[in-house]
Amino acid sequence: MTRIPNPIKELPEAIRLDREFDAEELRADLARITADSWGTQRTLADRGQTVTATPENWKVIPLRAPGGRTERTDPGGPGTDDFGPTPLAGQTPYLAEVLASLPCPLRSARLMSLAPGVRVPEHVDTPTGLDYGFVRLHVPIVTNDGAVLTVGGVEHRWQPGTLWYGDFSRPHSLVNTGTDARVHLVVDCQVTPELLALYPEPFQSAIPRSAVAFTRPEIALLPRELADFHCRTAVPAWFLQLDSPAAENGAPDHPARVTEKDGRLLLEIDGEPPVGLVNVGGAEFLLQGWTEERGLALNLFGDTPEVTFYTRRGRRRREVTRPAQV
Repeated sequence: MTRIPNPIKELPEAIRLDREFDAEELRADLARITADSWGTQRTLADRGQTVTATPENWKVIPLRAPGGRTERTDPGGPGTDDFGPTPLAGQTPYLAEVLASLPCPLRSARLMSLAPGVRVPEHVDTPTGLDYGFVRLHVPIVTNDGAVLTVGGVEHRWQPGTLWYGDFSRPHSLVNTGTDARVHLVVDCQVTPELLALYPEPFQSAIPRSAVAFTRPEIALLPRELADFHCRTAVPAWFLQLDSPAAENGAPDHPARVTEKDGRLLLEIDGEPPVGLVNVGGAEFLLQGWTEERGLALNLFGDTPEVTFYTRRGRRRREVTRPAQV
């Protein structure tokens, strides 16, 4: 069988988008933030846990975070919190305007400062990208000629006030050999047609819309419906590993149940933090705090109730099914 190539990988590794911001206003907002507001960057590990995994001089100020919590310097993941502005966002009115101008649902928004002399080794950020359902955009605020981002082997020196998309699912690295810190506003965005319209026309024309995991809005369930989806099931181990596609790999399942709290369905997995479920229609649910990249279908209303767990990357959807007890 002929394997269809991923059209996303045929696109440029990075592209400037159709937005421009006032560089002086950006710097003025940055100057309003006190030095003790900066925290160490944290990254998201499997099972939604956060770990410090970055150099000491790779600092972060979260302007949007899960639950609006200032201590969440990580990009966020599945849980029971929605993303919201942190108290520090009130100190940066122009940056709030920048964020409000982006035509899509926003996840985390972080000021990220790389000190002089710091190198960030080559790595990949998965699952990020148009085919996963969310992209990481950059607005440079302060930079220098020695601050170089390399994406897919191509060097970039983005200038203050511009807006950039990078495909960070490709290998990338960062170095600052200058004498000043390099500071960017880094925004994680869920993908909408309106956001895609900010990309240059040749880029838009080259990407099949079926390869983009556009975000779907939540459809609130009626209170009387919630109990219809209560069940017990087993969750495959890969479902807790955010960079793993759906597959039967022989790892043991985790006992779990779907229940409700405060008017929302929850997926409760033994030994793990609960995760909210977001209804997008047709008994299909995404994970609260996550994207179109993975979800589940509660097929409970036939003769053989079951739960389908799936991952999606562009046109490809993989799934496995487990029986359910209602």
